[in-house]
Amino acid sequence: MAVVQERRRLGLSQAALARKIGANPSSISRIEAGKEPPWPLRARRIADAVGWKGDPMELFEEVDAA
Repeated sequence: MAVVQERRRLGLSQAALARKIGANPSSISRIEAGKEPPWPLRARRIADAVGWKGDPMELFEEVDAA
């Protein structure tokens, strides 16, 4: 997922991202694993936290690892 790449690009751990958006670190883990949906408000908060300028839902699409 693009959110993982963006989080890592910023040098943020899942726990650090969770703190930035006021969420539980396990929620970030589940979202990144595709086990929990990124509800619109949380998706927007994550997008804002990583500086994402596009549609927040694009962060949660699968991306090529290449």
